[in-house]
Amino acid sequence: MNVLKYIEILRKDMKLLRTILIAYLIVLIIYDIIIHIGKHGHYFVDNIPAFWTMFGIAGCFILIKVAKGIAHTFLGKNEDYYG
Repeated sequence: MNVLKYIEILRKDMKLLRTILIAYLIVLIIYDIIIHIGKHGHYFVDNIPAFWTMFGIAGCFILIKVAKGIAHTFLGKNEDYYG
């Protein structure tokens, strides 16, 4: 099995990579809902199926967007900065 071949295919087709990753996140949420059946948590949010999974995914997206915004604000230079 040539893993590098698959990585190269995914690098060339970003739409396929995005689809695979979104499908993976959906499978994670479904799995978390399935294992949550019949369990009771200590806190209110522990009783919401897949809460912590969705909280983690949303937190990652927010962290990425904030970091990109900060990087563009403080690290971005004008086009003629070096010229």
